[in-house]
Amino acid sequence: MPKQNEIAKTSFMTLLSDRRALPYDEFINWALYDPVIGYYTSTNNRVGKNSKSDFYTSSSLGSTWGNLVVDATCKLLGSQDPKNFTFLEIGAEPENDSIGKVPHPFKEIKNIRLGDPFEIPSLAVVFSNEWLDAQPFKRFRFNNLSSQWEELGVALEGELWMEKILLESESDLEITKQFPQHYSLPYIIDWPTGAESSIRKLSRLNWSGLFLAFDYGLDVERIFNDFPEGTARSYTNHQATNNILQNPGLQDITCHVCWNPLQEIMSNHGFTQISIQRQESFFMNTAQLAMQKMFTKQKEGEGNLGALKELIHPQHLGHKFQALHAIRGNQQ
Repeated sequence: MPKQNEIAKTSFMTLLSDRRALPYDEFINWALYDPVIGYYTSTNNRVGKNSKSDFYTSSSLGSTWGNLVVDATCKLLGSQDPKNFTFLEIGAEPENDSIGKVPHPFKEIKNIRLGDPFEIPSLAVVFSNEWLDAQPFKRFRFNNLSSQWEELGVALEGELWMEKILLESESDLEITKQFPQHYSLPYIIDWPTGAESSIRKLSRLNWSGLFLAFDYGLDVERIFNDFPEGTARSYTNHQATNNILQNPGLQDITCHVCWNPLQEIMSNHGFTQISIQRQESFFMNTAQLAMQKMFTKQKEGEGNLGALKELIHPQHLGHKFQALHAIRGNQQ
């Protein structure tokens, strides 16, 4: 780790150049995706339930997750034949994609690692699980004494990674015009600009089919009112912390997605039937066939419903994650 820290410091100072601090979105993009020190560009084991990983997600639950996703996707396609569609998963971890190990009807499967560029086939199911929350975000703080928003950045002073207020000339305060302008105490908003940029890019590409994304997110009113310290956090060794500046490149950094602007972007780019549901409700409405098969296997002594319970139970992943889905193009 000492060598990693020294490499990270040198790399950061080069990126910083003559600026007093690096905007949060630049810092996070560097910490997660830099070719040398980036968390997601390394070959480390990140996802799983074992002690050597940092976090686990729905795809860690193997074939149960995969079968639910296939069944739900086919139902959302309606009368369209899934054999005509490429299933493109954006953000798939190596050897841990969602449907590669279960039977499926799609033309082909393509997996794109986090941070890698992508193109979309003309007919596609564009799928992601925790892609949007792994994008950079900006951090703003409301100064209740001056009644103004400030953009925060990251600086390195000696051995300490520190937050600093960006100069107004270096800030993107246009974003804050949509925020509340009155708080009695300081308030932090972690605004997921990277998720917005990702949806814009996806929307501008020429393709038709289905978009389906699972992630943890909030509506804008909750972000504005219920999280005075922001939603950002880091994960390492299955421990969550709000110390997101510690050991850049060695921990995951994330914040909650804000669903409202993503839905607006999609609506403005020709998506229809845009819907957001809790993971529990989504699968209960779209994957009944897969669930019935699981219950049948359980009755026959061949199945284990533990993974299904973890995916849909409100106290597990069922309410933690939401599903955003929409139709693109001429699909019905």
